[in-house]
Amino acid sequence: MDRRSLLRKLVMTPLLSPAALMLAQEGGVRPAHHGENGFINTDPGFAEAGFDEMAPWIAGKLTDVFSKAPKADIPREVNDGSALREQRPYTVTWIGHSTVLVQMEGRTILTDPVWSTKVGPFKWAGSPRVSEPGLAIENLPPVDIVLISHNHYDHLDEASIEELADRNPNAAFFVPLRVRDWFEDKGIRNVEEYDWWEGGSHKGLKIVCTPAQHFSGRWINDRNQSLWCSWVVTGKKRLYFGGDSGYCSHFANIGKRFGPFDLTLIPIGAYEPRKLMSPVHMNPAEAVQTHLDLRGRTMVGIHWGTFVLTDEPMEEPPKKLAEAAEAKGLNKGECTVMKLGETREW
Repeated sequence: MDRRSLLRKLVMTPLLSPAALMLAQEGGVRPAHHGENGFINTDPGFAEAGFDEMAPWIAGKLTDVFSKAPKADIPREVNDGSALREQRPYTVTWIGHSTVLVQMEGRTILTDPVWSTKVGPFKWAGSPRVSEPGLAIENLPPVDIVLISHNHYDHLDEASIEELADRNPNAAFFVPLRVRDWFEDKGIRNVEEYDWWEGGSHKGLKIVCTPAQHFSGRWINDRNQSLWCSWVVTGKKRLYFGGDSGYCSHFANIGKRFGPFDLTLIPIGAYEPRKLMSPVHMNPAEAVQTHLDLRGRTMVGIHWGTFVLTDEPMEEPPKKLAEAAEAKGLNKGECTVMKLGETREW
């Protein structure tokens, strides 16, 4: 095998080790999503909205960061965490937005944990929370694994991470490239950092960082300096966590490599105005297609009903999801949402 073929094989290996990635990079092969000045989206159809298009919309949303949360009727169930502490083999609990607690083969996994009442660069200003978390942070069972999809404030919340780390000193945090430093600055050392298609094992589960179509940044000068991703967790069953993404060709590739998935957690909210949001946020119809691309069996819609981020009504995404699933002829319940605090077996 010649050097170029070897490097290509290394880059395309699903469980790419840090050493293999370094070898490929030293040989002059840069992964396509590693741009000259940060990370980039690689889907051929990706076309980000321009500043002239985004600026008027952003200016119109600025008052939201100082406002109280509007009322929203998001269904919920009372959950004190007692049943979760019994550690059943396979459960999923929606806490809110992209925060989901998954029990899988004796391990407890938490995704993008956010309990704050506002998300933004300042505690006194940010996107307001319209619905209380479905499970109080103090009622969580012991957490083994925390998956972080990217560093936006509604997915990486400082107060929540610090409290989780204090309560779960043995928890392992899995993050995409260049997010580890944020954790280490806070004294959190048990952090695994991966590039797309790279991964490893933890307590009997295989965990792989997989592509998504989005962007990153916590301030005006760090846009796309850290990576965004989705996550695959495999054991006897298979879990996909979508984090936050626009619809793209990556999902079919992930499904081909790692599917079929027993459970997919896919974002369905923050999609209007469509012209501006479609590159980075999928709508419910695209979420259903994503589930199909992944070869999923059961989908739970996330990333809705929690924070005021975009223009669609807070209660709309589940209705659109049901319509899209019906249009695809899917069985009732294959693509669904959960009540806040609800726990289901999967």
